Amino acid sequence: MNYDIQVINRLSDTSEAQRASNIRWYAMQGEQTQIEAMKLQGDLIRKYRREHRDQGMSPEFTFAMHALALSKMIWLETAQTRKGVALSDDEFQKIQEIRVQRIKGKKRKKASPKMDIIRIRFYHEIGALREKGLSWRQICDYLKTHHKIHFTHSYLKTCHDKLSTEREKVGLVLDDKIPNAN
Repeated sequence: MNYDIQVINRLSDTSEAQRASNIRWYAMQGEQTQIEAMKLQGDLIRKYRREHRDQGMSPEFTFAMHALALSKMIWLETAQTRKGVALSDDEFQKIQEIRVQRIKGKKRKKASPKMDIIRIRFYHEIGALREKGLSWRQICDYLKTHHKIHFTHSYLKTCHDKLSTEREKVGLVLDDKIPNAN
Protein backbone atom coordinates (compact mmCIF):
# COMPACT_ATOMS: atom_id res chain seq x y z
CA MET A 1 0.00 0.00 0.00
CA ASN A 2 1.85 2.96 -1.34
CA TYR A 3 -0.51 5.92 -1.48
CA ASP A 4 0.65 9.42 -2.29
CA ILE A 5 -0.36 11.46 0.76
CA GLN A 6 0.90 14.65 -0.91
CA VAL A 7 -1.85 14.29 -3.53
CA ILE A 8 -4.46 14.04 -0.76
CA ASN A 9 -2.96 17.08 1.00
CA ARG A 10 -3.02 19.12 -2.21
CA LEU A 11 -6.51 18.11 -3.40
CA SER A 12 -8.27 18.40 -0.06
CA ASP A 13 -6.21 21.33 1.25
CA THR A 14 -6.08 19.64 4.65
CA SER A 15 -3.36 18.19 6.85
CA GLU A 16 -3.28 14.62 8.12
CA ALA A 17 -4.15 15.80 11.65
CA GLN A 18 -7.10 17.83 10.38
CA ARG A 19 -8.39 14.85 8.35
CA ALA A 20 -8.11 12.62 11.42
CA SER A 21 -10.09 15.15 13.46
CA ASN A 22 -12.73 15.42 10.73
CA ILE A 23 -13.08 11.65 10.52
CA ARG A 24 -13.62 11.46 14.30
CA TRP A 25 -16.34 14.12 13.88
CA TYR A 26 -17.85 12.06 11.04
CA ALA A 27 -17.91 8.91 13.17
CA MET A 28 -19.92 10.69 15.87
CA GLN A 29 -22.65 11.75 13.44
CA GLY A 30 -25.96 10.01 12.83
CA GLU A 31 -26.51 8.00 9.68
CA GLN A 32 -28.43 10.79 7.96
CA THR A 33 -25.49 13.18 8.32
CA GLN A 34 -23.05 10.48 7.20
CA ILE A 35 -25.15 9.84 4.11
CA GLU A 36 -25.24 13.60 3.46
CA ALA A 37 -21.41 13.60 3.63
CA MET A 38 -21.25 10.77 1.10
CA LYS A 39 -23.66 12.68 -1.17
CA LEU A 40 -21.47 15.77 -0.93
CA GLN A 41 -18.41 13.63 -1.67
CA GLY A 42 -20.11 12.31 -4.83
CA ASP A 43 -20.98 15.86 -5.88
CA LEU A 44 -17.37 16.96 -5.36
CA ILE A 45 -16.06 13.98 -7.35
CA ARG A 46 -18.30 14.89 -10.28
CA LYS A 47 -17.32 18.56 -9.99
CA TYR A 48 -13.53 18.05 -9.88
CA ARG A 49 -13.20 14.93 -12.02
CA ARG A 50 -12.46 16.88 -15.22
CA GLU A 51 -9.93 19.18 -13.53
CA HIS A 52 -7.98 16.27 -12.09
CA ARG A 53 -8.06 13.76 -14.94
CA ASP A 54 -4.48 12.83 -14.14
CA GLN A 55 -5.76 11.35 -10.84
CA GLY A 56 -8.63 9.46 -12.48
CA MET A 57 -10.67 7.69 -9.83
CA SER A 58 -7.64 6.82 -7.76
CA PRO A 59 -8.09 6.02 -4.06
CA GLU A 60 -6.19 9.22 -3.25
CA PHE A 61 -8.62 11.35 -5.28
CA THR A 62 -11.68 9.67 -3.73
CA PHE A 63 -10.29 10.02 -0.21
CA ALA A 64 -9.36 13.65 -0.84
CA MET A 65 -12.92 14.39 -1.96
CA HIS A 66 -14.21 12.70 1.21
CA ALA A 67 -11.88 14.84 3.32
CA LEU A 68 -12.98 17.94 1.43
CA ALA A 69 -16.67 17.07 1.95
CA LEU A 70 -16.12 16.65 5.69
CA SER A 71 -14.24 19.95 5.87
CA LYS A 72 -17.08 21.74 4.09
CA MET A 73 -19.69 20.21 6.40
CA ILE A 74 -17.74 21.13 9.53
CA TRP A 75 -17.09 24.64 8.22
CA LEU A 76 -20.80 25.10 7.53
CA GLU A 77 -21.73 23.87 10.99
CA THR A 78 -19.24 26.11 12.77
CA ALA A 79 -19.82 29.15 10.52
CA GLN A 80 -22.61 30.37 12.77
CA THR A 81 -20.18 30.89 15.65
CA ARG A 82 -17.73 33.00 13.61
CA LYS A 83 -18.08 36.77 13.46
CA GLY A 84 -19.07 38.34 10.20
CA VAL A 85 -20.45 35.18 8.61
CA ALA A 86 -24.03 35.58 7.50
CA LEU A 87 -25.90 32.36 6.84
CA SER A 88 -28.78 31.97 4.46
CA ASP A 89 -31.97 30.32 5.68
CA ASP A 90 -31.07 27.14 3.76
CA GLU A 91 -27.62 26.98 5.36
CA PHE A 92 -29.10 27.56 8.80
CA GLN A 93 -31.69 24.80 8.23
CA LYS A 94 -28.90 22.46 7.10
CA ILE A 95 -26.91 23.19 10.27
CA GLN A 96 -29.94 22.58 12.43
CA GLU A 97 -30.68 19.31 10.62
CA ILE A 98 -27.10 18.09 11.15
CA ARG A 99 -27.32 18.90 14.85
CA VAL A 100 -30.67 17.16 15.25
CA GLN A 101 -29.36 14.06 13.45
CA ARG A 102 -26.30 14.02 15.71
CA ILE A 103 -28.53 14.01 18.79
CA LYS A 104 -30.67 11.24 17.30
CA GLY A 105 -27.52 9.32 16.34
CA LYS A 106 -26.30 9.34 19.95
CA LYS A 107 -29.32 7.39 21.12
CA ARG A 108 -28.07 3.86 21.47
CA LYS A 109 -30.02 0.90 22.66
CA LYS A 110 -28.59 -0.43 25.86
CA ALA A 111 -27.95 -4.14 26.00
CA SER A 112 -30.06 -6.08 28.44
CA PRO A 113 -28.11 -8.82 30.24
CA LYS A 114 -31.28 -10.48 31.52
CA MET A 115 -32.80 -10.59 28.05
CA ASP A 116 -29.59 -12.12 26.73
CA ILE A 117 -29.85 -14.84 29.40
CA ILE A 118 -33.42 -15.54 28.33
CA ARG A 119 -32.40 -15.56 24.65
CA ILE A 120 -29.45 -17.88 25.12
CA ARG A 121 -30.39 -20.21 27.95
CA PHE A 122 -34.13 -20.22 28.53
CA TYR A 123 -36.03 -19.26 25.36
CA HIS A 124 -36.80 -22.82 24.24
CA GLU A 125 -37.49 -24.02 27.77
CA ILE A 126 -39.95 -21.17 28.36
CA GLY A 127 -41.69 -22.02 25.08
CA ALA A 128 -41.96 -25.66 26.10
CA LEU A 129 -43.37 -24.72 29.52
CA ARG A 130 -45.95 -22.43 27.88
CA GLU A 131 -47.00 -25.29 25.60
CA LYS A 132 -47.58 -27.42 28.70
CA GLY A 133 -50.01 -24.78 29.95
CA LEU A 134 -47.95 -23.04 32.64
CA SER A 135 -48.71 -19.41 33.35
CA TRP A 136 -46.01 -16.74 33.30
CA ARG A 137 -46.00 -16.68 37.11
CA GLN A 138 -45.56 -20.44 37.23
CA ILE A 139 -42.71 -20.28 34.73
CA CYS A 140 -41.01 -17.64 36.91
CA ASP A 141 -41.37 -19.93 39.93
CA TYR A 142 -39.99 -22.84 37.90
CA LEU A 143 -36.92 -20.84 36.80
CA LYS A 144 -36.35 -19.60 40.34
CA THR A 145 -36.62 -23.08 41.84
CA HIS A 146 -34.69 -25.07 39.26
CA HIS A 147 -32.26 -22.56 37.79
CA LYS A 148 -31.83 -20.10 40.69
CA ILE A 149 -32.65 -17.10 38.51
CA HIS A 150 -35.38 -14.55 39.21
CA PHE A 151 -37.52 -12.72 36.67
CA THR A 152 -40.81 -10.95 37.13
CA HIS A 153 -43.65 -12.54 35.20
CA SER A 154 -44.34 -9.36 33.23
CA TYR A 155 -40.67 -8.96 32.24
CA LEU A 156 -40.45 -12.61 31.24
CA LYS A 157 -43.55 -12.32 29.04
CA THR A 158 -42.33 -9.07 27.45
CA CYS A 159 -38.89 -10.54 26.69
CA HIS A 160 -40.29 -13.78 25.33
CA ASP A 161 -42.76 -11.94 23.09
CA LYS A 162 -40.01 -9.60 21.85
CA LEU A 163 -37.66 -12.52 21.16
CA SER A 164 -40.42 -14.42 19.36
CA THR A 165 -41.07 -11.43 17.11
CA GLU A 166 -37.33 -11.05 16.55
CA ARG A 167 -37.01 -14.70 15.57
CA GLU A 168 -39.98 -14.48 13.20
CA LYS A 169 -38.39 -11.51 11.44
CA VAL A 170 -35.23 -13.47 10.69
CA GLY A 171 -37.22 -16.55 9.70
CA LEU A 172 -36.26 -18.91 12.48
CA VAL A 173 -38.61 -21.74 13.32
CA LEU A 174 -39.90 -21.02 16.80
CA ASP A 175 -39.84 -24.56 18.13
CA ASP A 176 -36.68 -25.57 16.19
CA LYS A 177 -37.87 -29.15 15.95
CA ILE A 178 -36.41 -31.26 13.17
CA PRO A 179 -39.13 -33.15 11.26
CA ASN A 180 -38.94 -36.94 11.17
CA ALA A 181 -37.07 -38.21 8.15
CA ASN A 182 -39.14 -41.42 7.96
